[in-house]
Amino acid sequence: MVVGTYKEKSNNGDGENSERQIYVPFTTFSQAFNRADNVGWMAITAKDGSSITQLSDKILATVKQSRKVHPDDERAIGFFDLYKQYNRVETLFSAMRWIAIIVGTLVLISGVIGISNIMLIVVKERTKEIGIRRALGENPWSIKKQILMESIFLTIISGMTGIIVGSLFIYGINALLDSVGPVDMFLNPSVSIGVVTVALTILIVSGLLAGFIPAQSAIKVRPIDALRTE
Repeated sequence: MVVGTYKEKSNNGDGENSERQIYVPFTTFSQAFNRADNVGWMAITAKDGSSITQLSDKILATVKQSRKVHPDDERAIGFFDLYKQYNRVETLFSAMRWIAIIVGTLVLISGVIGISNIMLIVVKERTKEIGIRRALGENPWSIKKQILMESIFLTIISGMTGIIVGSLFIYGINALLDSVGPVDMFLNPSVSIGVVTVALTILIVSGLLAGFIPAQSAIKVRPIDALRTE
């Protein structure tokens, strides 16, 4: 007796194979196809914390012994190690993750260098202003702090712009996935608050590094030399 049917959405043709599957009780299958208590295929999982790959040899040896297969016969019993295949995919994604980290670090360094050059130009253009402030007795640390704060501000503005653009991009991907149906590999992509917090911390540190050299250059300006600058 058929108790129900189902139909899955087709994602580029992948749903057709699922629609061809039929689920029946094992006892009914055995009676219909004269299989008795013989099992031709099975799925085995290991306990949490154990690797099924390390247990595969023992499992094959047990099955060979029960089926009276020669221990050296490698073709009598076939098997597919899903965990091993998963590790290969995970290794690939780990390599891609490290590539992304390296590229991101290089981009961040180039950004720090760019902001540092901008602040050096700003300091040079404001040499006379800095000289007047120094001549009036302003604390060098006050000038240094101003340069550092401007550098941090520029870094945070640039970084937050990137985060906002990335968030809008992810929002667009989610909207696209909702319209075409779920895709397992790209299920609900998102950016956590922890990632944003770490990004802000990195931006603040990068801003300090970018503004350190220009700030040091600013406080080294002698008031008399700065006042002579046209």
